[in-house]
Amino acid sequence: MSSKPSEIKPIESSSQNPPSENSSDDKAPLKYVFQTIDDPSHYSHIFTKENFKTLEKWGLSQNMELVKFRFNTSFELKDLQRFLKDLFNDPIVKKNFPPLTLVILQDEQKEIENFKYKVLHTQATNMDLFDPIYENDLVTLDTGYIHQDYDQIVEDITVSDKLRQSLIVEDSEPYSVFSQDQRDEFLFHIFKRIVIGGSLCQYEERIEPYLEMTKDFYKDIVSAAKEPETGKIYIRSVPVEILSIEKSNLYKKKFHPQNFFYVIIDPYQRYVHLWYHNWVPFW
Repeated sequence: MSSKPSEIKPIESSSQNPPSENSSDDKAPLKYVFQTIDDPSHYSHIFTKENFKTLEKWGLSQNMELVKFRFNTSFELKDLQRFLKDLFNDPIVKKNFPPLTLVILQDEQKEIENFKYKVLHTQATNMDLFDPIYENDLVTLDTGYIHQDYDQIVEDITVSDKLRQSLIVEDSEPYSVFSQDQRDEFLFHIFKRIVIGGSLCQYEERIEPYLEMTKDFYKDIVSAAKEPETGKIYIRSVPVEILSIEKSNLYKKKFHPQNFFYVIIDPYQRYVHLWYHNWVPFW
């Protein structure tokens, strides 16, 4: 029996544009205001009892934040810089998203003004994105067994198999199986974060749990819809990787590859998810 799930339902692309990096600009006239959403069911796939135990086993839940807010007015991609600025400075967001309290403003500076970000792809429609790991014999298709290798330490991360080499060991042969376009997919980012885990991580020998958790995250934090005429599924969300905010260090260990902060915007339902992980060394 094959271990490779064929599809995430629903997943499709809404953007043909490549990822872009930018810095802040506050010329737009809009003002976004945010409200908390007190509904435990909005992460119904991610935070099942079983999944929560698994995230603990992988060392992720201990230093991870995932929160959802509602915003007040329409959003277009051209408004992204203003949206992020309003988001980072909103008192409700700051109160309910602790990492922003780590931002230190310069003298006489009243609000967060300087940040860098990258808009990610949403063109992956299913788990075929990860076909290269089977095609290049990093994982056995029929069993899902992850091929092991000698241990190496990369930024405190123990890498002992071909799969993890393909994700973070840039000078390894497995790393070359994914193109940069594939790596810029938000689906790839989720998978990578889950597979690498936290500093106290009990790794899996088979890939299936990682794929299932990836699907559960994608279902809960990415919004999709069908085109009326064609029935084709497309992604409505705009996933943004936050690269830096001011000159502050949002993380315990600066520049660690498993530090991450994503803002995922749903322009149609006017929801935004903030997903963050801080790598805290175990030793």
